[in-house]
Amino acid sequence: EERNICSGVSCQRIDKDLSAGKCTGATGKVAGTRSTCAVFSDQNYENENGNQYDLYIPAGLDRTQDQNLILYIHGGSFNSGSKADGETWCRYYAAQGYITASVDYTLQMHGKDASVYQMNKEIENAVRAIRQRTEELGYHIAGMAPFGVSAGGTLAMNLAYNGNSAIPVRFVFQVAAPTYFEPSEWTLLMKVDKLASEHDFCKMMTGKELEDYTQEIQKISPAGIVSDDSVPSLIAYGRIDHCVPVNQKNYLMEAYLFHDVPYDYIEFPKSNHGMYNDPDKLQEFLEKSLEYAERYFAA
Repeated sequence: EERNICSGVSCQRIDKDLSAGKCTGATGKVAGTRSTCAVFSDQNYENENGNQYDLYIPAGLDRTQDQNLILYIHGGSFNSGSKADGETWCRYYAAQGYITASVDYTLQMHGKDASVYQMNKEIENAVRAIRQRTEELGYHIAGMAPFGVSAGGTLAMNLAYNGNSAIPVRFVFQVAAPTYFEPSEWTLLMKVDKLASEHDFCKMMTGKELEDYTQEIQKISPAGIVSDDSVPSLIAYGRIDHCVPVNQKNYLMEAYLFHDVPYDYIEFPKSNHGMYNDPDKLQEFLEKSLEYAERYFAA
């Protein structure tokens, strides 16, 4: 379907690698195996469009100890995808002992207003609901790490860098995410969304009618809101990405360097936006994400 031309990291192929046991975690448990966990599906959070989240609680988790959350945010060009895309990822990190969740948010091109601002707010509301629900279940979440692919990676970074999370963000990790919405770089997305002009693109992304969108574009773009206080960041991109312009990762890394933000960049040299041609790099990314969890959740 044309709308899904940049529907994000090819989780289908990655899911196959995880489920087939080609990737393992720090505990040695095989990713994708259905390690015992309680799944609380279709949990509500505050939003106007009926979006929900799924919650995964590892079996035997100690209620007397602080726990940590990894929140998966799906990709799909901001106009497709669902929380179901995160099941394999959530089970993978739950198998490593972390509470996990996957969230839906309002999508563009479905007859509803869905600016990045609105998506950001919904994700923040979901985090607040997850904190409340886990407390009801007897767990205290001391820290979290948002994780997203493609558009979901953008929203993960916005949550991490905006400073509005109800649960303290310790680090963020993402794969193939847009980082700056200068409209001249997004002609492909404009074509997919059938937008006639850069003005229409900016209006859709910001939800505002303005003559000059410069400041607003910066506010919704992860590379535009990185600061001296931003959390450590793990990022990955395909070298031959056909959807996210190559400069996008550079904007982000330049911001990290300017603000002295700790980060790691993993390149998938044989992969495009699907990220499916470098299984060794996927394994490296997963291992590095667990290193981040061990280091920054303990801090």
